[in-house]
Amino acid sequence: MIRPAVPEDIPQLVDIWLRASLLAHDFIPAAFWHERADDMARIYLPGAETYVLEAAGRAVGFAALNGDHLEALFIDPELQSFGHGTHLMAYAMGQRERITLCVYSRNVRAVSFYRRLGFRVVEERPEPLSGEDETLMAWAR
Repeated sequence: MIRPAVPEDIPQLVDIWLRASLLAHDFIPAAFWHERADDMARIYLPGAETYVLEAAGRAVGFAALNGDHLEALFIDPELQSFGHGTHLMAYAMGQRERITLCVYSRNVRAVSFYRRLGFRVVEERPEPLSGEDETLMAWAR
């Protein structure tokens, strides 16, 4: 089931975000992610249109949109590769005519995932906070 996030979801969503970020972005120091957890809880998730994917009565992932920009798509690392991310993206894509997103270029798995969903690369540029290259991607119905 996919539903809008409520404030009570935030701690669990931040936990999913942190564990998944550490796993997917091992090329960035762990401290970078830990230092941003509070902002994720206080600013980013509450300020976004966030949808939670539930399975067996608990959150297993989420998608956060800011207008037509996908700010975050994260699945509990223990439950990745079961189609949950595809399910969440299909839902998000059903809500919009177009979506943009940024993904770290070295996160080849994520870049490939979005390409399979029909996203195209718009540009590659440095991400200001980490200094790592990121790929801007776009999709339109």
